[in-house]
Amino acid sequence: MEKKRLSLYLWLFKVNFFISAFTFGGGYVVIPMIRKYFVTEKHLFSEDELMDMAAIAQSSPGAIAINLAVLAGFRTAGLSGAVLCGVSSVLPPFLILSVISSCYQVFRDLPIVAAVLKGMEAAVGALIVDIVVDMGAAVLKEKKPFFSCLIPAAFAGSFLLEINVMVILLICVAACLIYYFAASRRTVSALSAGRPVPVRAESGSCSDKKACAEARPQT
Repeated sequence: MEKKRLSLYLWLFKVNFFISAFTFGGGYVVIPMIRKYFVTEKHLFSEDELMDMAAIAQSSPGAIAINLAVLAGFRTAGLSGAVLCGVSSVLPPFLILSVISSCYQVFRDLPIVAAVLKGMEAAVGALIVDIVVDMGAAVLKEKKPFFSCLIPAAFAGSFLLEINVMVILLICVAACLIYYFAASRRTVSALSAGRPVPVRAESGSCSDKKACAEARPQT
């Protein structure tokens, strides 16, 4: 058992060190890499859990990439996994920036460095588009008109109306809280009136058949 746990720790350190060292362009670029290793290859958690962790990492203070690595580590191996993933994610940028800062002037003026950075911009753009499409598809898959309308509304507010992203985020949070509060009130009213509650609950918890059965009123 200890050997298996040690193997998991080594894998977490190696994967997070690799992801942190070879992904450029911000936290959203890290999400496809986390999906590849944690979800697709190892099946350590589901796609929906990854989207939830990405939302928490984005809305929490600090770098999204570090926050997401810590959450993935905690989900996989508890507190020790979170600490290990956090340290392994911080090490590559710390080491790279320590070297670059010692010779920044020479590094900045190298034409090959400018060319490499231009190439990275194109790759980062493609990766961000990929994760936006995946996150949008995950929302649309729930088949809830409210959330399906919230995506274009948030995009229009940011891109067309140039509203501050923080304001859009707060408005979306408030709208979702109101939506779920109203949904819970409707559920309580249906239960007290003895009406059947739909199996596809608003919270999405009815993937558990036992929980769904318990949520239905007894006749």
